[in-house]
Amino acid sequence: MEDGKKKIWICLLTVVLAAILIGVIYYYSAPREQGAEGFLIRETGEESYAF
Repeated sequence: MEDGKKKIWICLLTVVLAAILIGVIYYYSAPREQGAEGFLIRETGEESYAF
């Protein structure tokens, strides 16, 4: 039983470390925005809604 618990902990630790690694890679590879403030782009023209 102890061997099974050890394998589960190793598996969970591997999954958590992989998630952290993927998050760090994503964070540093995401393009940076130049301004700190966001902006909205309004499309010109007539809006149509489907009912």
